[in-house]
Amino acid sequence: MNILHRVAQLVLDINKIQAEAVFKVYGRFGLYRRLYIVCGFPEGTAKGLGERLLALGHEGVAEQHEILCRFTRGDIGGVQLIEELAQWFSGYMENCQAAAMTELQAAA
Repeated sequence: MNILHRVAQLVLDINKIQAEAVFKVYGRFGLYRRLYIVCGFPEGTAKGLGERLLALGHEGVAEQHEILCRFTRGDIGGVQLIEELAQWFSGYMENCQAAAMTELQAAA
């Protein structure tokens, strides 16, 4: 691995650490829970939805990091990177939607 690959990997690792830290701060401050309460959700629903979305966010950071690391190592090309990121994002949004619908149906 040459120096540019090492620098690229370092940048990806730092970005992953930063994203994980943001999710931890959101969890500690109960940001999502507070946001949903302000929007009129009941306390229990807001708490459950916030926790599920934070968990999905943590998983998403790890999955996205793995895809980008494969690109940095040269395992996949640029076009395949775009396709995999698009596929990942679509799946991530579906999971978030399913989590939201589950929590909202339970509250109804």
